[in-house]
Amino acid sequence: SAMVPKMADEKNAIAERKRPSWMPPPLAFPIIWSTIALLRAASAVLIFTTAGTLNSPALLALIVHLAVGDTWNYINNVEKRLGTAVLGVGAVTLSVYNVVFQFYRVLPTAGFLIAPSAVWISVAAFLVYSIWKINPGADGELELLLPRQ
Repeated sequence: SAMVPKMADEKNAIAERKRPSWMPPPLAFPIIWSTIALLRAASAVLIFTTAGTLNSPALLALIVHLAVGDTWNYINNVEKRLGTAVLGVGAVTLSVYNVVFQFYRVLPTAGFLIAPSAVWISVAAFLVYSIWKINPGADGELELLLPRQ
């Protein structure tokens, strides 16, 4: 059975990890992510309506982005691999910029509607990098970007 993150686990992780002083307050995260989810849904509906099919490069880009994001989430929050999470959030960032580009090509309004997702993920990427940099391991070294196992 796969490990599923729980609130208690997240509270422990927050207590164990140093966070940069500029990190948004915890309440900001569900508000921001809920807003992004609504913008993703609305922009995807616009793409579907415009393209007339689910089989479009723009919607495929969104599916790939969500899969990459879920993979990063598991690495960061379940496995707690801070180094690998830095590489992963880079992939998430590239994938969301591709979504914005693909959506804009189909319908500029949809591209603008999903663009805040790219802005937030860019901030999140810098946050993930910052957390990695200020949380060396017990040996004083930063966790490797690529796991050895």
